[in-house]
Amino acid sequence: MKWTLAFLIAASLLAVAANSQEAGKKIYTGKCARCHKLYDPAKYDDQTWGKWMQKMRLKAKLNDEQYRQLSEYLARLRPQK
Repeated sequence: MKWTLAFLIAASLLAVAANSQEAGKKIYTGKCARCHKLYDPAKYDDQTWGKWMQKMRLKAKLNDEQYRQLSEYLARLRPQK
């Protein structure tokens, strides 16, 4: 019983993460690409990328959830330290 519950919780968390990633990708390819080319986030340092994200968040009128989804999606494209 405990293993079944743990499995269901893990599966639910993975599904939520996958949905969030897909939503982030959709925002990036939809909202961001509407106005400019898609930049490779791996080519910018954390400080520079963070400044651009804040600036573009305002221009794209992203709500908190959209910004979180986009940030999580793009974080996967950036090299991990």
